[in-house]
Amino acid sequence: MLSVRPKARNADLSYARQRELLRLLARLEFVPARHLHHLIAPSIHTVSFWRWLQTMHAQRLIWRHTVDPGRLPGGVAAPNGAPPPRLPMLYGLTEQGRAWLDASGTEDDPAALERAIVRDWKKPELKTGQLAHDLLVVEWCSRALIGLRASPMLKRIEVVMEYVSATSETGQPLQRFDALMLVQVASGLSEAQPAAPIPWGWADHRAPGLLAWAIEIDRGTEPLVTLLGKAVMYRDLTVSGHYEAMLGCKPLPVVVTPTVRRAAQIAREWLDGWPGGRGVVAPVATLTDARGGVLWGRYKTLGVNPARDATLWEDVGLTREQWESGSAKPNDA
Repeated sequence: MLSVRPKARNADLSYARQRELLRLLARLEFVPARHLHHLIAPSIHTVSFWRWLQTMHAQRLIWRHTVDPGRLPGGVAAPNGAPPPRLPMLYGLTEQGRAWLDASGTEDDPAALERAIVRDWKKPELKTGQLAHDLLVVEWCSRALIGLRASPMLKRIEVVMEYVSATSETGQPLQRFDALMLVQVASGLSEAQPAAPIPWGWADHRAPGLLAWAIEIDRGTEPLVTLLGKAVMYRDLTVSGHYEAMLGCKPLPVVVTPTVRRAAQIAREWLDGWPGGRGVVAPVATLTDARGGVLWGRYKTLGVNPARDATLWEDVGLTREQWESGSAKPNDA
């Protein structure tokens, strides 16, 4: 069996950090280098982290691939973020990294390991035709995770990229989210715990403070009739109780668009397909919130006219004041 335990007591921190990095990459197909520091070990010195990351790569547990800076989504980087390396990098999981994680005995990760996309260490092949879209999905998820990780209110989280929420009788996907983020938060500040490594795993369906976000990244390329069909599918599966049986709660569609005009187009289609329904929409530029990032960006409701301001947290009744009073700064983690 692949050896995973450290040889000395002073290696425990490195072991734990290595495990957290591989657990993250098993869930996100790849992560831009600029976010990894604050997702894995925000309290250690920047230079020390980047040296450690290169050691992980040298051990062939992770792959790396340069990316054109113009392809990286814009907006605010991670809080107190380190300057990016000279060439922007994406990092992902190798087969050897997955084997290491499997051998580490992480009990809540078998499904994540089965879903994990691994690539060759030397020549990781990326689908250039859909890279721009995939980078936007990863960007939203990474920035949300940075905010969630910094808060002691987070109790449990799971992320599934390209989550198939429903299939036909023949097993063909009927609906696929760009990403599913299932989050459980403390029901009160008295239950909040100090910030810690990301608490991965599926929360119990009966758990309080449970919510789901269905991330839909729109690049303005799909016909409007397709957007109408998405609204209808969300409506039908919500009304039938399908989501609650699968996830324990109704997912909130979170639609991110390139422009305000496109957001308005989607809102009109959603109103026709699911009047009075669920969902929020935001142009990507409005998600640059100085304090809360994508977690407290300027979203608008879908399915109602006129639209109103909305948050991702209304299903659990969490206010921004509660979040900020229970939230920790990233460097305190």
